[in-house]
Amino acid sequence: MMKQAFIVLALLGVAFSAPQPRKQFSEHVSEFLNIIAEEAGDDINHLLEHYLEFEEFRTALAYTQSTNFRDLIYEMEALPEFNAVLDFLENDNIDIHTFIDLLNEILDYIEKMKRNTRHSVSGTTMSDFIYDSIAVFPTAKLAALFDEKMANDEAFSTALINLQSEEWRQIATALWENEVFQKEIQLLRENGIEVEALMDEVFAIFGQE
Repeated sequence: MMKQAFIVLALLGVAFSAPQPRKQFSEHVSEFLNIIAEEAGDDINHLLEHYLEFEEFRTALAYTQSTNFRDLIYEMEALPEFNAVLDFLENDNIDIHTFIDLLNEILDYIEKMKRNTRHSVSGTTMSDFIYDSIAVFPTAKLAALFDEKMANDEAFSTALINLQSEEWRQIATALWENEVFQKEIQLLRENGIEVEALMDEVFAIFGQE
């Protein structure tokens, strides 16, 4: 159920780049990201270095910097269903731009990487990189933190419980089933960016399967 709740959240992480004020939820997310950096940072760095050798990975990365990508985002921003999702998340005190900032930091870092370290990889695409990264996440520690926050932090648990509500399901479904939105997802896929992989990565950050 929680995976369904994060579908649009993960896609928005791909979509935006404008900086926005941070909110409380970003502090929670940072705790999870800090665990990943401490426990798996070196492994993920090695994966990045290796994936930069692959044309498919570099092509997908280049697309995120292109005019075509920006045009797709502008089209997405114009959808009423998209703005309904943003409004719900803002009212739920979830700062979607936390994930946006994370994406931008990753893309900037990839641009600066040197290709001098080998690491075992499963493929050559952006999605392969995402799943290889997830495989080295300290899932047990992330899941333990998630459970602790759900049990003891009212703001965190309330935000995520709201993402299981019927209101959220209707809002997210309306966007997901929008014809224009589906065409945008397909265009991303054709350019090496699979939304399903991004959804799984956001989910994995919280130690959830």
